[in-house]
Amino acid sequence: MFDNPIYNYPIDLLLEHLGCKEEGKGMYYSPLRNETTPSLHVNKRDNVWYDHGAGIGGTNVQLIMAVKKCSKEEAESYIKTLDPAAASRTESISKPESAPTTEIIKVKPICSYYLKKYLEERKIPISIADKYCKEVILRNHVKGKDYTTLGFENNAGGYNLSAPYGFKSCSKGGITTINTEGKRTVMPSTRAVSIFEGSFDFLSWQVLQNAKTPTTDILVLNSVNNLDKATGYLRLHDSYICFLDNDQAGCKCLEEIRKMFPGKEVKDMSSLYAQHKDLNEMLQNCRGYDINEISIKKSL
Repeated sequence: MFDNPIYNYPIDLLLEHLGCKEEGKGMYYSPLRNETTPSLHVNKRDNVWYDHGAGIGGTNVQLIMAVKKCSKEEAESYIKTLDPAAASRTESISKPESAPTTEIIKVKPICSYYLKKYLEERKIPISIADKYCKEVILRNHVKGKDYTTLGFENNAGGYNLSAPYGFKSCSKGGITTINTEGKRTVMPSTRAVSIFEGSFDFLSWQVLQNAKTPTTDILVLNSVNNLDKATGYLRLHDSYICFLDNDQAGCKCLEEIRKMFPGKEVKDMSSLYAQHKDLNEMLQNCRGYDINEISIKKSL
């Protein structure tokens, strides 16, 4: 189950609080709209939901975010006001799991010199990194050591982790979606969505645009293997601006997006960094942060 007990609060009980009753075999009328046929399915074992009518789904927190159009923090606060004892119910029906080798023991704002130096080497200003990333402390129980990593939160309630010397990991895999206010949400705020493979590509684009918040909705796959998880969110948009890596995996992902949405606009932006593997590699090869050093159009 989820590391944060808030995410274990049963979605079926949550739907009851929202005035929705089970119509049989985990199906409910969606609280996101008026409908005549139940289209929202709840997987009680994994405590996740999927709205077949809207093509979106996720955790209990994401359900409240979608229904109440609120932030993650506000959604968590809402769930906390409900019966706290019920949060343990899902844990009791799940299969026992062995203790993890590593676990997150602390999440806080970026303050480590080690991580600030790492960001400086990747040419990401701390002012931008602070808005989207956290300092995440991992404990390896086998080695008895703690590790300081840079965490980029995803929609599954986990963190995609990175650190110098090529370290990459995640506490729970998933995509990350961000609106034009810079907030993580599954609800679209623009018709266009900019698609990135990893967090550093997204952060690099913010640097190159000299923008405090995104100019379109943002989808960070965190891995091209997560494209299937993004289908519902992508379907809510009409235009796709792709900043994928200049390699075989990036090209394949681009073609899959084109096949998924025939007739819709799919822009391949890789020509902007054609001499580099990705956006961050291009940024690292610039002399500084000045957008005028690179030939990139402000309007897409």
